[in-house]
Amino acid sequence: MPELPDLLYVLSQLRERLVGRVVTAERVREPVVLRFTIRGNLSLLLGRPLREAFRKSHFLVFRFEGLDLAVNPMLAGRFRLSEPGTPDEGSLGFALGFGDVELRYLDDKKMGKAYLIASDDWKAIPGLQTGGIDILSTEFSRERFVSLLKHRRDQVRVFLLDKKALDSLGNAYADEVLFEAGIHPKTWCRSLGHDDALRLHAAIVRVLVEAADEVARRGEAIEVKVRDFLKVRLKQVCPRCGSKIRRAGVRGMDAYFCPRCQPATRAGLVDWTRTGK
Repeated sequence: MPELPDLLYVLSQLRERLVGRVVTAERVREPVVLRFTIRGNLSLLLGRPLREAFRKSHFLVFRFEGLDLAVNPMLAGRFRLSEPGTPDEGSLGFALGFGDVELRYLDDKKMGKAYLIASDDWKAIPGLQTGGIDILSTEFSRERFVSLLKHRRDQVRVFLLDKKALDSLGNAYADEVLFEAGIHPKTWCRSLGHDDALRLHAAIVRVLVEAADEVARRGEAIEVKVRDFLKVRLKQVCPRCGSKIRRAGVRGMDAYFCPRCQPATRAGLVDWTRTGK
Protein backbone atom coordinates (compact mmCIF):
# COMPACT_ATOMS: atom_id res chain seq x y z
CA MET A 1 0.00 0.00 0.00
CA PRO A 2 1.14 3.59 -0.38
CA GLU A 3 2.53 4.57 3.00
CA LEU A 4 2.41 8.07 4.45
CA PRO A 5 5.40 9.54 2.54
CA ASP A 6 3.94 8.15 -0.71
CA LEU A 7 0.46 9.48 0.05
CA LEU A 8 1.81 12.95 0.78
CA TYR A 9 3.62 13.03 -2.55
CA VAL A 10 0.63 11.65 -4.46
CA LEU A 11 -1.58 14.23 -2.82
CA SER A 12 0.72 17.11 -3.78
CA GLN A 13 0.77 15.99 -7.41
CA LEU A 14 -2.99 15.47 -7.62
CA ARG A 15 -3.62 18.89 -6.13
CA GLU A 16 -1.30 20.48 -8.65
CA ARG A 17 -2.78 18.68 -11.67
CA LEU A 18 -6.48 18.32 -10.87
CA VAL A 19 -7.84 20.78 -8.31
CA GLY A 20 -10.15 23.29 -10.02
CA ARG A 21 -10.74 21.06 -13.04
CA VAL A 22 -14.14 19.64 -13.99
CA VAL A 23 -14.96 15.93 -14.27
CA THR A 24 -15.70 15.29 -17.93
CA ALA A 25 -15.84 11.48 -17.99
CA GLU A 26 -16.03 8.46 -15.72
CA ARG A 27 -15.87 4.73 -16.10
CA VAL A 28 -15.81 1.72 -13.83
CA ARG A 29 -14.07 -1.55 -14.59
CA GLU A 30 -14.13 -3.21 -11.15
CA PRO A 31 -17.32 -2.29 -9.27
CA VAL A 32 -16.12 -4.34 -6.27
CA VAL A 33 -13.84 -1.49 -5.15
CA LEU A 34 -16.68 1.07 -5.05
CA ARG A 35 -19.13 1.83 -2.24
CA PHE A 36 -22.02 4.30 -2.52
CA THR A 37 -23.73 5.68 0.55
CA ILE A 38 -25.98 7.90 -1.57
CA ARG A 39 -28.33 7.08 -4.43
CA GLY A 40 -26.43 7.03 -7.70
CA ASN A 41 -22.95 6.22 -9.01
CA LEU A 42 -19.79 7.93 -10.26
CA SER A 43 -21.80 9.70 -12.97
CA LEU A 44 -22.92 12.05 -10.20
CA LEU A 45 -19.48 13.65 -10.43
CA LEU A 46 -19.83 14.63 -14.10
CA GLY A 47 -19.72 18.37 -14.52
CA ARG A 48 -18.50 18.99 -10.98
CA PRO A 49 -15.16 20.70 -10.36
CA LEU A 50 -12.69 19.12 -7.97
CA ARG A 51 -12.60 21.69 -5.18
CA GLU A 52 -10.04 20.10 -2.89
CA ALA A 53 -7.95 16.98 -2.31
CA PHE A 54 -6.72 16.04 1.13
CA ARG A 55 -5.67 13.14 3.36
CA LYS A 56 -7.88 11.85 6.14
CA SER A 57 -6.17 9.04 7.98
CA HIS A 58 -5.12 6.46 5.33
CA PHE A 59 -7.70 7.75 2.82
CA LEU A 60 -7.22 10.26 0.03
CA VAL A 61 -10.35 12.38 -0.24
CA PHE A 62 -11.46 14.15 -3.41
CA ARG A 63 -13.96 16.87 -2.59
CA PHE A 64 -16.60 18.02 -5.05
CA GLU A 65 -19.62 20.24 -4.49
CA GLY A 66 -21.73 18.31 -1.99
CA LEU A 67 -19.86 15.02 -2.52
CA ASP A 68 -16.64 13.39 -1.33
CA LEU A 69 -14.88 10.48 -3.02
CA ALA A 70 -12.75 8.86 -0.30
CA VAL A 71 -10.26 6.22 -1.47
CA ASN A 72 -8.40 3.77 0.78
CA PRO A 73 -5.75 2.04 -1.39
CA MET A 74 -5.12 -0.68 1.22
CA LEU A 75 -2.65 -3.40 0.16
CA ALA A 76 -2.07 -2.83 -3.55
CA GLY A 77 -4.00 0.25 -4.65
CA ARG A 78 -2.28 3.09 -6.49
CA PHE A 79 -3.12 6.10 -8.60
CA ARG A 80 -1.97 7.02 -12.10
CA LEU A 81 -2.36 10.13 -14.23
CA SER A 82 -2.79 9.18 -17.90
CA GLU A 83 -3.80 10.67 -21.20
CA PRO A 84 -7.41 9.79 -22.13
CA GLY A 85 -7.56 7.05 -24.71
CA THR A 86 -4.42 5.22 -23.64
CA PRO A 87 -5.04 1.48 -23.12
CA ASP A 88 -6.52 0.44 -19.79
CA GLU A 89 -4.32 -1.42 -17.34
CA GLY A 90 -5.49 -4.88 -16.30
CA SER A 91 -5.62 -3.66 -12.73
CA LEU A 92 -7.85 -0.66 -13.47
CA GLY A 93 -10.64 -0.19 -10.94
CA PHE A 94 -12.17 3.07 -12.10
CA ALA A 95 -11.20 6.31 -13.79
CA LEU A 96 -12.24 9.94 -13.76
CA GLY A 97 -11.54 12.18 -16.76
CA PHE A 98 -10.59 15.81 -16.32
CA GLY A 99 -10.40 16.99 -19.91
CA ASP A 100 -6.92 16.15 -21.21
CA VAL A 101 -5.89 14.13 -18.16
CA GLU A 102 -7.39 11.04 -16.57
CA LEU A 103 -7.06 9.91 -12.96
CA ARG A 104 -6.97 6.13 -12.76
CA TYR A 105 -7.23 3.98 -9.67
CA LEU A 106 -5.34 0.69 -10.09
CA ASP A 107 -5.58 -2.29 -7.76
CA ASP A 108 -4.11 -5.72 -8.54
CA LYS A 109 -5.71 -7.29 -5.45
CA LYS A 110 -9.06 -5.46 -5.62
CA MET A 111 -8.82 -4.92 -1.88
CA GLY A 112 -8.94 -1.13 -1.89
CA LYS A 113 -12.21 0.71 -1.37
CA ALA A 114 -13.58 3.97 -2.73
CA TYR A 115 -16.59 5.56 -1.03
CA LEU A 116 -18.82 8.18 -2.66
CA ILE A 117 -20.48 9.97 0.22
CA ALA A 118 -22.19 13.24 1.07
CA SER A 119 -19.49 15.74 2.05
CA ASP A 120 -18.11 15.12 5.55
CA ASP A 121 -20.35 12.09 6.16
CA TRP A 122 -17.40 10.21 7.67
CA LYS A 123 -19.62 7.99 9.81
CA ALA A 124 -20.69 6.29 6.58
CA ILE A 125 -17.18 4.85 6.18
CA PRO A 126 -16.39 1.99 8.58
CA GLY A 127 -13.49 2.73 10.90
CA LEU A 128 -12.65 6.18 9.56
CA GLN A 129 -13.74 8.03 12.68
CA THR A 130 -11.53 5.92 14.94
CA GLY A 131 -8.18 7.01 13.52
CA GLY A 132 -5.25 7.79 15.81
CA ILE A 133 -2.95 10.78 16.18
CA ASP A 134 -1.48 12.20 12.99
CA ILE A 135 2.22 11.46 13.46
CA LEU A 136 3.25 14.48 11.43
CA SER A 137 0.99 16.92 13.28
CA THR A 138 1.66 19.14 16.29
CA GLU A 139 -0.63 16.86 18.31
CA PHE A 140 2.02 14.14 18.12
CA SER A 141 3.94 15.41 21.11
CA ARG A 142 6.42 13.40 23.15
CA GLU A 143 4.09 13.53 26.15
CA ARG A 144 1.11 12.24 24.16
CA PHE A 145 3.16 9.43 22.66
CA VAL A 146 4.62 8.34 26.01
CA SER A 147 1.12 8.28 27.48
CA LEU A 148 -0.13 6.06 24.65
CA LEU A 149 2.82 3.71 24.88
CA LYS A 150 2.66 3.10 28.62
CA HIS A 151 -0.91 1.78 28.35
CA ARG A 152 -0.04 -0.83 25.72
CA ARG A 153 0.44 -4.50 26.54
CA ASP A 154 1.39 -5.75 23.08
CA GLN A 155 4.59 -5.88 21.03
CA VAL A 156 6.00 -2.54 19.96
CA ARG A 157 5.65 -3.24 16.23
CA VAL A 158 1.99 -4.14 16.69
CA PHE A 159 1.49 -0.83 18.49
CA LEU A 160 3.19 1.14 15.72
CA LEU A 161 0.88 -0.40 13.12
CA ASP A 162 -2.30 0.23 15.10
CA LYS A 163 -4.10 2.92 13.08
CA LYS A 164 -6.48 3.52 15.97
CA ALA A 165 -3.48 4.74 17.95
CA LEU A 166 -1.18 6.28 15.34
CA ASP A 167 -2.02 7.77 11.95
CA SER A 168 -0.19 6.07 10.45
CA LEU A 169 2.68 3.70 9.79
CA GLY A 170 2.80 0.73 7.45
CA ASN A 171 5.07 -2.31 7.41
CA ALA A 172 8.04 -0.71 5.65
CA TYR A 173 8.27 2.37 7.84
CA ALA A 174 7.55 0.50 11.06
CA ASP A 175 10.72 -1.47 10.33
CA GLU A 176 12.65 1.71 9.53
CA VAL A 177 11.48 3.45 12.71
CA LEU A 178 12.44 0.52 14.95
CA PHE A 179 15.85 0.29 13.29
CA GLU A 180 16.40 4.03 13.79
CA ALA A 181 15.44 3.68 17.46
CA GLY A 182 17.48 0.49 17.99
CA ILE A 183 14.48 -1.49 19.26
CA HIS A 184 13.70 -5.13 18.44
CA PRO A 185 10.27 -5.51 16.78
CA LYS A 186 9.13 -8.13 19.30
CA THR A 187 9.90 -5.99 22.35
CA TRP A 188 6.96 -5.65 24.74
CA CYS A 189 5.75 -2.07 25.03
CA ARG A 190 5.64 -2.43 28.82
CA SER A 191 9.38 -3.13 28.90
CA LEU A 192 10.28 0.19 27.25
CA GLY A 193 11.51 2.89 29.61
CA HIS A 194 10.94 6.62 29.34
CA ASP A 195 14.16 7.21 27.40
CA ASP A 196 13.24 4.38 25.00
CA ALA A 197 9.85 6.00 24.42
CA LEU A 198 11.42 9.40 23.68
CA ARG A 199 13.90 7.78 21.31
CA LEU A 200 11.09 5.96 19.53
CA HIS A 201 9.04 9.15 19.20
CA ALA A 202 12.04 10.99 17.72
CA ALA A 203 12.65 8.09 15.31
CA ILE A 204 9.07 8.18 14.03
CA VAL A 205 9.25 11.89 13.25
CA ARG A 206 12.75 11.75 11.76
CA VAL A 207 12.14 8.71 9.55
CA LEU A 208 8.81 9.94 8.19
CA VAL A 209 9.95 13.51 7.52
CA GLU A 210 13.14 12.38 5.80
CA ALA A 211 11.27 9.78 3.76
CA ALA A 212 8.63 12.28 2.65
CA ASP A 213 11.37 14.69 1.57
CA GLU A 214 13.20 11.94 -0.34
CA VAL A 215 10.09 10.69 -2.15
CA ALA A 216 9.24 14.26 -3.17
CA ARG A 217 12.84 14.89 -4.28
CA ARG A 218 12.79 11.84 -6.57
CA GLY A 219 9.72 13.15 -8.41
CA GLU A 220 8.68 9.76 -9.79
CA ALA A 221 5.29 9.06 -11.37
CA ILE A 222 2.66 8.85 -8.64
CA GLU A 223 2.10 5.11 -9.11
CA VAL A 224 5.76 4.31 -8.32
CA LYS A 225 6.63 3.22 -4.78
CA VAL A 226 10.04 4.67 -3.97
CA ARG A 227 11.64 2.22 -1.54
CA ASP A 228 15.29 1.78 -2.54
CA PHE A 229 16.55 4.27 0.06
CA LEU A 230 15.13 2.30 3.00
CA LYS A 231 17.79 0.88 5.32
CA VAL A 232 16.43 -2.48 6.49
CA ARG A 233 13.17 -3.33 4.74
CA LEU A 234 13.90 -6.13 2.23
CA LYS A 235 17.64 -5.51 2.57
CA GLN A 236 20.35 -8.15 3.03
CA VAL A 237 22.97 -6.37 5.15
CA CYS A 238 22.76 -3.79 7.93
CA PRO A 239 24.14 -0.41 6.72
CA ARG A 240 25.53 0.31 10.21
CA CYS A 241 27.28 -2.83 11.38
CA GLY A 242 27.30 -5.14 8.37
CA SER A 243 25.30 -7.90 10.07
CA LYS A 244 22.82 -9.95 8.10
CA ILE A 245 19.32 -8.47 8.20
CA ARG A 246 16.89 -10.95 9.75
CA ARG A 247 13.17 -11.48 9.32
CA ALA A 248 10.71 -12.30 12.07
CA GLY A 249 6.99 -12.95 12.02
CA VAL A 250 4.98 -10.48 14.11
CA ARG A 251 1.26 -11.17 14.17
CA GLY A 252 1.31 -12.72 10.71
CA MET A 253 3.47 -10.00 9.12
CA ASP A 254 7.16 -10.00 8.28
CA ALA A 255 9.40 -7.65 10.26
CA TYR A 256 12.95 -6.92 9.11
CA PHE A 257 15.62 -5.98 11.66
CA CYS A 258 19.32 -6.05 12.50
CA PRO A 259 20.04 -8.48 15.36
CA ARG A 260 23.03 -6.44 16.57
CA CYS A 261 21.63 -2.93 16.29
CA GLN A 262 18.23 -4.12 17.59
CA PRO A 263 19.09 -6.79 20.18
CA ALA A 264 16.47 -9.17 21.53
CA THR A 265 14.91 -8.09 24.83
CA ARG A 266 12.83 -11.17 25.59
CA ALA A 267 13.65 -14.67 26.72
CA GLY A 268 12.93 -17.28 24.09
CA LEU A 269 13.76 -15.16 21.06
CA VAL A 270 16.48 -16.36 18.71
CA ASP A 271 19.79 -14.64 19.45
CA TRP A 272 21.07 -14.34 15.90
CA THR A 273 24.31 -12.79 17.11
CA ARG A 274 25.32 -16.18 18.54
CA THR A 275 24.38 -18.39 15.61
CA GLY A 276 27.33 -17.49 13.39
CA LYS A 277 25.03 -17.62 10.36
